[in-house]
Amino acid sequence: MNDQAPGQELTIDRRAPTRRIELDEQSWVDLVDGFVVDPDAQFALVDAAASWQQNEVLRYDRYVPEQRLSAMIRPDALAVFRQIGLHLQATYRVPFVGPGVLKYRDGTDFQGLHSDREMRWLDDTLIAIVVLGARRPFVLRKRAAGAPPIDRTPAGAGAGDVVLLPGCGDLLVMGGAAQRDWLHGVPAADADAARLSLTWRWTSKRGRPDTNPGYYEGRQYADGPRRPGYRSRRA
Repeated sequence: MNDQAPGQELTIDRRAPTRRIELDEQSWVDLVDGFVVDPDAQFALVDAAASWQQNEVLRYDRYVPEQRLSAMIRPDALAVFRQIGLHLQATYRVPFVGPGVLKYRDGTDFQGLHSDREMRWLDDTLIAIVVLGARRPFVLRKRAAGAPPIDRTPAGAGAGDVVLLPGCGDLLVMGGAAQRDWLHGVPAADADAARLSLTWRWTSKRGRPDTNPGYYEGRQYADGPRRPGYRSRRA
């Protein structure tokens, strides 16, 4: 049965099977291979619709460019956004916020291991990521109690690292306590093609909020007026 609006084709496969990876007793990842129909066409549409920004984050009193581009696009700007948002809400029964869009221009762009602590309430969250373009490693690492502040083990090289390879229209959803107890990232890779990451988020706002400084709150130690934690410019 085809129940989409007249003249509007489905951009996603709502019946694509989901497989769940249990990270631990409280954290999990859902994977849906081939979730987006014709991912190359959707990549081109999203890339053209985005006003790409280069973010620079304040680190130790100077602004450091992120190794990727970012954009915020209205959730109703493209059919693929609308349909993904409706599908996520129907599947997980919560209201997601998004999409945030990231562009990894080639294999030298990356995102280090982190958790999305800006959500603050991390005990029960959902982060849904649709990946268009290049298939790149997506690494999850357990946040070890008593671990050093800086873990220099390369992403994907840790003994307990979970390495996934989403791309080409796949959907990945991190759930439960994955943001509280796990880190995730996209390491540099041997890739020439670009990768787009479309992200929707939800938090239950239950439990104790994380009050540590967020990623975009910056690090400033010199005397003088406080500067914004980040700044953006057109890419």
